[in-house]
Amino acid sequence: MFYIAVFLFLHERVESLSEFALKMEGIYKEFPGVVAVNMVDLEVRHGEVLALIGENGAGKSTMIKILSGAYSCDKGTIYVDGKEMGRYTPKQAIDSGISVIYQELNYLNYMSVAENIFIGNIPLKKKSRLVDYAELKRRSIEVQKMVGLEHIDPMTTMGQLSVSEKQLVEIGRAYARNVKILVMDEPTSALNDRECEKLFQLIDMLKKQGKAIIYISHKLDEVVRVSDRIQVMRDGRSVGVKNANDITKNEMVNMMVGRTITEMYPISKREIGEPLLEVRGMTNHFLKDVSFTLHKGEILGLFGLMGAGCDEIVRTLFGLMPLSSGEIFVDGKKVAIKSSKDAIKNGMAYVPSERKTEGLILMQSVKANIVLLQIDKLMKNFTVDKNRETELALEWSKKLNVKAPGIDTITESLSGGNQQKVVLAKWMLNKPKILILNEPTKGIDVGAKVEIYKLIEDFCKQGLGVIMVSSEMAEVMFTSDRVHVVYNGEIRAEFTKEEVTQEKILQRAMGE
Repeated sequence: MFYIAVFLFLHERVESLSEFALKMEGIYKEFPGVVAVNMVDLEVRHGEVLALIGENGAGKSTMIKILSGAYSCDKGTIYVDGKEMGRYTPKQAIDSGISVIYQELNYLNYMSVAENIFIGNIPLKKKSRLVDYAELKRRSIEVQKMVGLEHIDPMTTMGQLSVSEKQLVEIGRAYARNVKILVMDEPTSALNDRECEKLFQLIDMLKKQGKAIIYISHKLDEVVRVSDRIQVMRDGRSVGVKNANDITKNEMVNMMVGRTITEMYPISKREIGEPLLEVRGMTNHFLKDVSFTLHKGEILGLFGLMGAGCDEIVRTLFGLMPLSSGEIFVDGKKVAIKSSKDAIKNGMAYVPSERKTEGLILMQSVKANIVLLQIDKLMKNFTVDKNRETELALEWSKKLNVKAPGIDTITESLSGGNQQKVVLAKWMLNKPKILILNEPTKGIDVGAKVEIYKLIEDFCKQGLGVIMVSSEMAEVMFTSDRVHVVYNGEIRAEFTKEEVTQEKILQRAMGE
């Protein structure tokens, strides 16, 4: 009887496990001095989307790296389709049907779409053992049809694809590996609304095929749209799992950071001063007669779907793209901006959308990045004044509340929000009049966003004018004093904070 009881217990245990494509139990991971994940359980059923949300540093990335085999957990057990995995490598994870698509896409730029999809499993001719390109192309076309890339020649190099197309190639690679568990980390960070919708349709298709999906995003609207259940992490622990239909965005924010959503956009009314910047008839190969005015103390929002021209407007204004015709006035004086150096001389600062590649030298220290624009001024007898350099870096890291062990910390090791603060510190130390922000909270968690908004408000109170480009509609609506909607290289509409609505913005952004 004892053996029968044991058998029945184990049988029930296997049955309950196999209901789930993935089950992670009691996961614990500690790094020197830091408990990154503290006894976390996570489970995903076949054909289910589990959204995993939380601030940067909450433990999400560590959980995913443990799942992918990149890290080994110190304690805990992982089951895939009811089978205990034990310790395993990233290759063994892939062979078990686990695939992770990271925010930083992983592809070979100079190889073809087909080669990227089947990397590690490229078909070879039996006799010569050379690549069977005919078979590779045939298989690639089949996979491309599944992910909506049938319009692209399989032999096209990855460098010719858009960011969204590259992302679909990564999904195609996972599909070609017979993925069972797909992890998507901030998959819409570089997609416009239409591309997002295509991605959501693809996720729905994968669900119907029984795939289990873990979806990580800071965008709460899409979390609600795409997920069946939502798991919230904070400080390395799981603080709750809810059905998507049973939780509001306000509750999600509260669980993540202890704030309500009404506190998410702490931008108050302030005095708007006289005109600071005037752009008249800005035109180039893409922009068409763009005109606008920015006032002292004002936040001017630019919103458009991907490719609408917002990026081109701010890059042209800062001298990063050529201006064919048009005039630019700063403080009523006409200025010529042919390069970023000209823009800086005329009091402009530009925080790019890609801070890691355009805004920072990641392998340099916080100090080196903050004082980067001041090196000439810090030169003393052909050497840098180290005392003054340290003094300035300490002053501005403190002013902007950069959370780092010290100013000599390598910038790459900071969270996204703190990296963005370092970029802002670098520019504010240069004492600009006009601050241009291109996607200022991209890839930043909810708590860090609030800090960035407060900094922007403080800058405005000092008399700066701020131009902000954002693909997040709520961000533009709730932080801007005025919103310009851009479509096909033109400004199609202007709304004050009192006039703006989501419907009005979307209509104009879609050319209606």
